[in-house]
Amino acid sequence: MKTYRSYLLVFLMSASVADRAWAEGFDAKQVPSGVHWFLHLDVGGFKKTQLGQFVLKQAKQAEPELDQLAELLKFDFRKDLESATLFGQGDDEEQWAMLLQGKFKKAPLLAALKWKSGFKQLSEAGHEIITWRDGKGEDQETHFGTIVNEGLIAMGSSKKRLVQALNVLKGKAPALQPKQLGGLKLEKGNYFLAGVVNVKDLPIPPEAQAFKVQSIGFRLGEQNKNIVAHLHLNSADAKAGLQIQQMLQGLLAMGQIQLAATDEPEAMTFAAMLKNLKIARAKNVVQVDLAFPVDQLLEQLKLNVQKRTDDQPGKVELKFGIQGGPQKQKKQDR
Repeated sequence: MKTYRSYLLVFLMSASVADRAWAEGFDAKQVPSGVHWFLHLDVGGFKKTQLGQFVLKQAKQAEPELDQLAELLKFDFRKDLESATLFGQGDDEEQWAMLLQGKFKKAPLLAALKWKSGFKQLSEAGHEIITWRDGKGEDQETHFGTIVNEGLIAMGSSKKRLVQALNVLKGKAPALQPKQLGGLKLEKGNYFLAGVVNVKDLPIPPEAQAFKVQSIGFRLGEQNKNIVAHLHLNSADAKAGLQIQQMLQGLLAMGQIQLAATDEPEAMTFAAMLKNLKIARAKNVVQVDLAFPVDQLLEQLKLNVQKRTDDQPGKVELKFGIQGGPQKQKKQDR
């Protein structure tokens, strides 16, 4: 698995095992101004939702492994992680960085990493950086990170990306400006997952640029017993915005017609969801909003989990790659 995908998995896993109060929300001042996209996860906020509680319940199957990892690192994802922000440039897997906010202890984290292959402590552009490798042979991956303080860890796909992120944190490089959010409102408590993609800055084929989309923003939250999704599409001008609106309305109508022709439970659930989908436009900006009862979503998720359990009975195990820690290493050295 590539490094980018590995850390994206860690980023998303964080939501399913956190157990803290609401984080302070997305802070644009921590993200470089030149990024083409970002994702922000309010881990504590997700835990407080019904959906988060459901995911936490599913994660109990991995408690022994999570307990083992927490004991080794003196850091428990379920209690000590508050938020995660992932951002990058282009669609290159080597152009990203990630910030983890929570409660960390430097000594045990370093002690665990020192047993990793290629572990080094470097000084780069005035920053103390840690690097190490995971995996075997051609699948080996190099990681870069630093413990900024007891409340923040920064990681990057390369020294360059990590240094860029650290320079922003120390006020030595420009940060993301509110206007670069494309009008997306990220108020504390109205989302647990949010992100923006600046489409105009990405290498997109000409045929995909017909609607002149400049940026796409989204947020996902849980309010009043509903899962609430909001999509914000910025186009180059009002004409392009109208074309986007008409296209989305056409796709919605086609989907509703097709779903009405079947009586399958999953299709009926999806059809009910589409009835709550709203599409609106203000000049060059198209907004898509969806509110769907959490209970119905959880019921479908429970059915999916039960089906998976019936197909693959037995306990689900997570492997964190900590078997090569200090104790095992000492035994091998004897």
